[in-house]
Parts: sequence; structure tokens; C-alpha cells
Amino acid sequence: MEFKYTDPVTDFSDGLMALKAYHEDFLTRGEQLLKLSFELEAKGMNEKNANQCMAVFCHYEHANHLHHQDEEQALFPLLVGKSALFDGMIERLMLDHEEIEAAWIALATQLKNPEAITDFAALKGLAFAFEKIQREHLKREDEDFSPLVKAELSNEQRAEVGTKMAELRHVAVS
Repeated sequence: MEFKYTDPVTDFSDGLMALKAYHEDFLTRGEQLLKLSFELEAKGMNEKNANQCMAVFCHYEHANHLHHQDEEQALFPLLVGKSALFDGMIERLMLDHEEIEAAWIALATQLKNPEAITDFAALKGLAFAFEKIQREHLKREDEDFSPLVKAELSNEQRAEVGTKMAELRHVAVS
């Protein structure tokens, strides 16, 4: 079976909407990851579960990195220096990115080599830790940060964020 990353976003005309689509995708995939961890603990590894491990690995390996680049290279530069509140929030979100990446590395080490997974309870713990950090970060962005960003950025700036996101993927904005 071939595993290939498919970007959850195809429309980059509005960068804030593209970021929101990523958030929705992460929440859905986080639920799937937790279900997989329960399935593995209950039934162990089989071909279907091994394929799911690889699919999860392939998606997150690309999506997390791209999403953090989107925010750090396309969105945050438009907001840094606007206010002490924005600067503080951006600093916190970037610290979250580091924590998410660290939790991902621990989980990815297991998922990328499913046949070597022997401690399914430990894998479940890693999955829960990663998903929890990711979900809390997304909640912080969606509830606290995004409303302020929407009020601050013009439609042109939102389009600029989307264009930069598309450039990071080497695709054209439609």
C-alpha cells in the first residue's frame, strides 16, 4: 500500500479560512488517532491497523509542520508588533508549536514502524498526550486568538496569508 499526504486545504484564497480548515481536520484526525490507539490496545496489530498507523504518520508528519509554517511565516509576521497582547499570544502559540512537535516526535517514532510496536498501552499514552496538546492549542487559537486576528486583518491581508501558504506548498492560489 502506498501512503501519500493529501493537503486538507485546496483553497488558499483566504488564509484565515484555510487555517480554520486545518484546525477542523486536526480535530477530526485527533479523534481517529485516539480510536486507533484504543483499537490497538484491545486487538493488537494487524494489517488494517498497521496501514492506519502509517496513514496517520504520513498525514501528521506533513500537516503539523506545514501548519506551523503557515502560522509562523504567513500569519504571525503580519501581527507582530501590533500590540503587546498579540505579541504575547504569538509567543505562547509558538511555545505550543514546540510542545506539539516534541509530542509528535515521540509518537511518530512508534507510528512510522508499526510492526515494531509492542507496548500498545504506551502508544495509547503517547497518542493521548499528543492529541491533548494539539487540541488545547487549537482551542486557544480558535477561541482566543482567531477572533482578534479576524478583527485586525483586512481582506487583502487574509488573501496575502493564503498566498504565502500556497507558496509554502508550491501551488497557485485559485
